This record gives sequence, structure tokens and C-alpha cells, in this order.
Amino acid sequence: MEQQSNLLNEFTEAPFQYAGAGQRFLNYIIDTIVFYILYLIFFSFLGFFMTDMFSKGASENIGLIIALMTYGLAILIMLAYYTLLEGSNGKTLGKLITKTRVLTEVGQPITYSKAFIRTLIRFVPFEFLSGFSGTTMWHDQWTKTMVVKDK
Repeated sequence: MEQQSNLLNEFTEAPFQYAGAGQRFLNYIIDTIVFYILYLIFFSFLGFFMTDMFSKGASENIGLIIALMTYGLAILIMLAYYTLLEGSNGKTLGKLITKTRVLTEVGQPITYSKAFIRTLIRFVPFEFLSGFSGTTMWHDQWTKTMVVKDK
């Protein structure tokens, strides 16, 4: 961790403080709650249209269709939520509340494409456990980004 701090100071004009594990965990909890609220809202609308669609003719593959639509909706919502919010200002609702933000390793705001890649990496199995090893999360390591305390 000390080595990362020295690298930060070397490449940036102003030193940044990394967000603590507690802030990162709170970000995760808040963003997960927001995700499920958005998911329930969109799923309600989707359920309304699916009911109408299937009432006109039952399908033998209805279980598969519902599963694909359910998982597809969840993936789309998560991709949109993180990509749009982190790409626009480096903050999700969780980061806004905990006063943290995402920056590149050199202290620049991240782009939408980098935010999209960070979000895709969150789908890697066990990625959420990568922060417990004492290093940064995989979605930070692999995209060369960091979550810092906002000034």
C-alpha cells in the first residue's frame, strides 16, 4: 500500500487518500441496494409485458425465456448504472454518500469505456473477494484505477 501511495505522489500534483475498506464496503452495500431497487422497478414493467405476451399463447420454453430475460435485465441495469455514473463524474450513489470517487492511477477522471470495463470485471467470479487480500480490487487493478476520498 505504501508503494502505491508513493507512485501516486510521483505522478500527480496533489496527493490523494485512498478510500478505506469501510468506505468501499459501504459503497458496495449502497450500490447493491440501489441496483435491487432499479431491478425491481424494471422487472415490474417487464413482468407486465411478459404477462401480456404469454397470455396470448403459452410457450413450452417459458422458463428459459423468463430466466434469460431476468438475467439479461440484471446485467443491463448493472452495466448502465456503473458505466453511466462512474463514467460521467466518477461517482455512483454509494460513492456520493461516502464522499469517494474513481480516478485513474494518475489522478484523472475515468472515461465511459474504462467505467464499462470496470463493470464487466465485476462479473468475474469471486471478484468481490479480491479486496480481502490486502490489495486493491481486481476491477481497480486491471483498469489502473483507484477509489479515493473526495475533497
